[in-house]
Amino acid sequence: MSTRFDAEKAKALEALFRALEQGTVDPDIVPLLALLNAKRCYYTTSSCSGRVQLAATRLPGEKRRMVVLAKWHRPVESWELARAVSSAEGYSDLWLSVQGPILHVVCRDQTSALSILSAARRAGLKHSGILWIGRRVVVEITASDRVETPIRLAGVHLLSAEHYDLLVERVNAVLLRAKERLVRLEMEVSKMP
Repeated sequence: MSTRFDAEKAKALEALFRALEQGTVDPDIVPLLALLNAKRCYYTTSSCSGRVQLAATRLPGEKRRMVVLAKWHRPVESWELARAVSSAEGYSDLWLSVQGPILHVVCRDQTSALSILSAARRAGLKHSGILWIGRRVVVEITASDRVETPIRLAGVHLLSAEHYDLLVERVNAVLLRAKERLVRLEMEVSKMP
């Protein structure tokens, strides 16, 4: 099992290095990924540091039907939201969402899974859990920080552009709170053997 784990880890790290070279990894999560992947008992397979997203969809969560119109992995500016909404006139339903960080960590065994899960919970990522126990043990580390709000439904604007400042202020506050949990997780992981 250990040999298989090490081989799979090497493959995952190759994919991560390619993604880093291509610039497709959120910069603010790179230190945590480096720390986790340097540990003997862990490797990451996917990650997102948290994001603000404008999507055209009838209902949130309809991934196959959703069209992502704009995505920011940092606080968004009111003018950016206004520009994205105005360029989406062809869509009758628009949703603005904030999603906290999410990481998938493959663990060498159940003991190491419980260890990283404890660190995640101490960091405030309380919705984390063991996603899979089988040939591999996978922990999903995720935050409960989330906002989903309609901007336009059935072609009707529910929020005027003059209120974007207030909405963006709150959306950014949720995003930054969620990202702060990643900093705390990095501190917790640094204490692990």
